[in-house]
Amino acid sequence: MTQDEKLTTAQNALISGDAAKAEELYQDVLRGDSGNLYALDGLGVLRCQNGQSAEGVEYFLEALHQLQTFNQSDSNIIQSSAVLQFHLGLAYRAMGHHHEAINAFCESHNLNPNNPDLILNLGQLYFELDQSENAISCFKNLTVLQPENASAWLTLGYLYTLHNQHREAIPVLVEAARLDPASPDANFFLAESLRKEERFEESIPYYQRMFPIGTEWPQAIYGCGQSLLALGDFENGWDAMEFRLACTFGTWERHLLPNWNGNINENNMNKNCIDKNNPDQNNLDKNNEDNNNSEQKTVLAYSEEGIAAEIMFASCLPDLINSVGHCVIECESSLHSLFRRSFPRATVVPLATETIDRHTNCWGLSLDEQIAFGSLPRYFRRHKEDFPIRKTYLVPDRERMTKWSNRLSEIGGVAKIGILWQGSWTAETEYQTALPMFELRNLMLRHQADAAWICLQHGSKQKEIEQYRRNVSLQVHLYPEAFQYDLDEMAALITALDLVITPPGYAANLAGALGAKTWLILPAKADWRWNLSRDEHCLWYPAFRVYRQAIGQSWSELFATVGTDLEKFLTTHRPPEESVPVTLAFPEQNNQALRFRRAG
Repeated sequence: MTQDEKLTTAQNALISGDAAKAEELYQDVLRGDSGNLYALDGLGVLRCQNGQSAEGVEYFLEALHQLQTFNQSDSNIIQSSAVLQFHLGLAYRAMGHHHEAINAFCESHNLNPNNPDLILNLGQLYFELDQSENAISCFKNLTVLQPENASAWLTLGYLYTLHNQHREAIPVLVEAARLDPASPDANFFLAESLRKEERFEESIPYYQRMFPIGTEWPQAIYGCGQSLLALGDFENGWDAMEFRLACTFGTWERHLLPNWNGNINENNMNKNCIDKNNPDQNNLDKNNEDNNNSEQKTVLAYSEEGIAAEIMFASCLPDLINSVGHCVIECESSLHSLFRRSFPRATVVPLATETIDRHTNCWGLSLDEQIAFGSLPRYFRRHKEDFPIRKTYLVPDRERMTKWSNRLSEIGGVAKIGILWQGSWTAETEYQTALPMFELRNLMLRHQADAAWICLQHGSKQKEIEQYRRNVSLQVHLYPEAFQYDLDEMAALITALDLVITPPGYAANLAGALGAKTWLILPAKADWRWNLSRDEHCLWYPAFRVYRQAIGQSWSELFATVGTDLEKFLTTHRPPEESVPVTLAFPEQNNQALRFRRAG
């Protein structure tokens, strides 16, 4: 058998998986020709397949050394060198030597820029190293070389979505879904990108493609729910949102209790709607109530997403309290005092740190069923008309309110305006809750004479204002004592203000729940909860005025509108000596029955 025949047979054995035969033949070739490139390369590949990448590297390096003696302009030599560098890169990558692997891949690419396997591996390596721009460049090249490669289009689209480049991702993922209509990944990432670009109607068909495998992709139905809510389809939207509880990436922890399914205790509702002109009816309702006391269940409404979401969905708690025998409200400890005062007919307990079941819980309570805060709208906000007209449902502490009113009056007769520039949600990215400090600074500087700016920002972000106070003499009032772990202090401060200007976050929700006059500035592509209303009004909080940044709109343009409206507000603001005494109105403590709709 000639050397060429041995190499051909060895190559076939390598491809078919007969490693022993390939090894024997390659070694035989090297005994007659110690510098044979094909034998060295074949043995290097064999070593790598056996997990001996370091030995494989030695063979590849030796073959590349031998190549130096050949004519470097010969096309066959160039091709051989490109293959060896590619194999060397694969070996280095397997060893975790990423820098060396990239160098080898790039050398191979320079020699043969049209090798799709090489581009794929280089792109994957860049992705692993979080070099997103290089990874995107590789997969762009791959889609050009292999325009029918659905996987290449999908990976490119996925890379865009990882970096919130949804506008760039959409046409790429459209192509991926065209090439492989059954791909769950292509349909899901495309639907998500469309939704995040606020193209809600377009997103729904791609979500719906995944409904047949909804148990495997609950996040698709959850995402579809967000689009449906943004389009005003509250019934189907809230039903779809229940699939968030099955998403493995969520932050929802469920207790070991049966779920409350919206069964309304009619007697409990009727006792809040007594006809005072019909004493016989009153007695009948009371008898019915007494007869059914033993059947009334205690329902636990439990926390699932953090302070901001708890405050928002707490608008549904009066409905729940009126609908069940007894309600136990689990909330973050910082909300405990505020919720106890606001919902006196319920039992309010701090967030549990251990598993709760029907018989054993850390509060020593008898519990029958449970419902997550985020599931309450499914039963009580199924139509736009179901959102509350009342401006407030949380009750601040009266003594603290008086203290803050007196303290702020020391500033003078100018308007007292609370300001924030960074909000927070549990699962939101920063760009969805952040406002540009430059624009806020200019807004405050223009109105220092007729407004007192009260900083409501807390934590490390509060330090950012110090720079402006020193460098441009920005006058901002800081009250560190307002930022206690218990939110009662901040609630009292907010109610003593004339206006709050804020991005999304827990402070915005607190201001809304207290009925404080609030201007909410929404960044483009805001969290889904704020997409339920698309105009300047907010379904959750009637006291809000919403300034929504359109996609593609500059902050300067939006803040120009805010500035114009602020000038009008300050012009009409009257100093205390001209003001008519105002009696603060608090929510009724008897929780009069609110209209509800039974879930279908």
